[in-house]
Amino acid sequence: MAIPETSGSKVVAPLRDAPAVAGHTGGLSARMSKRRTARSASPDGDAGTAFWLMAPALGLYAVFTLLPIAATFWLSFNSSAGFNTSASFVGFGNYAKAAHDPIVWKSLAHTFVWLAYHVVMAGGLGLLLALAVSRLRITQVFFRTAFFLPHLVSLAVVGVIWANIYDPFFGLMNTALTRIGLGAFTQGWLSDPALVLFSVNLASSWQGFGLYMLLFIAGLQNIDRSLYDAAEVDGANSFQKLIHVTLPGLREVTTFVVSLAMINGLKGFATVFVMTNGGPFYQSELITTYIYRLAFQSQDHGLAAVLCILLSLLAIAITIVFNRWRARLSQ
Repeated sequence: MAIPETSGSKVVAPLRDAPAVAGHTGGLSARMSKRRTARSASPDGDAGTAFWLMAPALGLYAVFTLLPIAATFWLSFNSSAGFNTSASFVGFGNYAKAAHDPIVWKSLAHTFVWLAYHVVMAGGLGLLLALAVSRLRITQVFFRTAFFLPHLVSLAVVGVIWANIYDPFFGLMNTALTRIGLGAFTQGWLSDPALVLFSVNLASSWQGFGLYMLLFIAGLQNIDRSLYDAAEVDGANSFQKLIHVTLPGLREVTTFVVSLAMINGLKGFATVFVMTNGGPFYQSELITTYIYRLAFQSQDHGLAAVLCILLSLLAIAITIVFNRWRARLSQ
């Protein structure tokens, strides 16, 4: 056996053993590389690793999403008169009961009207304010912040604030109309069946338009400025630039804002619950508020579960139709 020579603190292998050592290490490196390659190329290994990495999230998703969905379906086929009573299987009895309940159809119609109000008022006001604020140079940050602040307020607090604004005797709305000589237009904003849904939706839209405004401002900043320069060279005025440059440039943002507004509209609950509780005479009743009334006041959990399924199917249908419309626009 050859004795290795030393150089300083390092041990230097004799030259005649170098090929053997190199061959040994080279073989070891090749085997390790081969194992790593085999491990990385194995689909079973990747799938197993991915499964264990996703296991906590999958567990939480199953407990907090899939299990409640399954429980809702089970409850929709059963009848229970309260939390302390046992459920009895009634088949499609709850679905038939929902079909013959006039309040269900009224709340469904109100939900569609609520969606339209929210998209037009919150989304439209967000677009108008974005167009106005984006023209500012010095005070743009101030107005962005000021208009976004209502979005930070809870919807329950917004309901309390606007309920006081709508107060028929001491509220800001009727007082302002009287002070400017428009006393004939004072209304019972929350007691008039023809106005109540619009009045409550105005409060909800006031809370949400700030977010939509910021999204539109971000879209405006992504429009190529050379398009405006080309339009000016062609002699386009401000309105023509808005129609032919700005609005087409905001197409993607607009579709996103509309979809977001519709989703937020479907979740409308807090402002109605705080301001009117669905009244007067169910004229501001939404599907969400009626579900709450059935589940926690009337203790009719089976019918409430049916309406939860109806609301979910409505959200899925709107999403599918809207995505197809969005894909058609992008072609």
